[in-house]
Amino acid sequence: MTELTLKELKKIELDILKMFDAFCKEHNIKYYLSHGTLLGAIRYKKFIPWDDDVDLLIPREDYNRMISLFKDTERYRLFAFEKDPDYRFPIAKLCDMTTRKDEFGNNNGVALGVDIDLFPLDAWADDLDEAKKEVAYIKKNMYYLSLTKLKKPDSANPLKRFVMTLIMAFCKLLGSGFFIKRIIKASHRDEQKGSRYVGAKSWCVYGERGIIPAEAFSDSVEIEFEGQMFYSPAKTEEYLKFYYGNYMRF
Repeated sequence: MTELTLKELKKIELDILKMFDAFCKEHNIKYYLSHGTLLGAIRYKKFIPWDDDVDLLIPREDYNRMISLFKDTERYRLFAFEKDPDYRFPIAKLCDMTTRKDEFGNNNGVALGVDIDLFPLDAWADDLDEAKKEVAYIKKNMYYLSLTKLKKPDSANPLKRFVMTLIMAFCKLLGSGFFIKRIIKASHRDEQKGSRYVGAKSWCVYGERGIIPAEAFSDSVEIEFEGQMFYSPAKTEEYLKFYYGNYMRF
């Protein structure tokens, strides 16, 4: 195998996205361009020049339907913990299996290809202070999950490396699945509709900035990305402001 250039990587990801868009339209599944992908669509109508991934948000109900309906092929495979407990993420990835993805120090439990990230869109608690507590709990479990996936401590400090080794050993004893189940349980509320706040709870790397007013997703609109039309939140500006502030500033 040869290493892909950034241009080749983006071409493969765009092909995956187009295939997934067709699948969603066939099965009436909602999705939205999100995170840096949506930012690129707004600022450039394409990938951010230095970006190298595709992110989508999918309402939890549609996300669950996606997992049950998607049929893997020789080329494309959908990875989700709900269908493959060896897979070590609480979000889904749709991979092109003609490629292989090497994340060096991480053990993802399965062989991944070039992928697009599929985040379930979940409801936060209606009370903002309670939602912030949910963020802290999920981020703590995300950190422990990351330790189960590391092959060795990544700190250069001997003392910190020793402490991390002990914590890693305990986390690995519990297993990745233990923390993924906790994250999914904390993310998936029984009542999704009518909530004031939503977000990518299962992978809340933006912390409290990921608590987004639900009205941003009251509808969807089509937006241009790499010469194709894809769906985005109707109130794109409100969504991007929460994540990036002045999102048009470099």
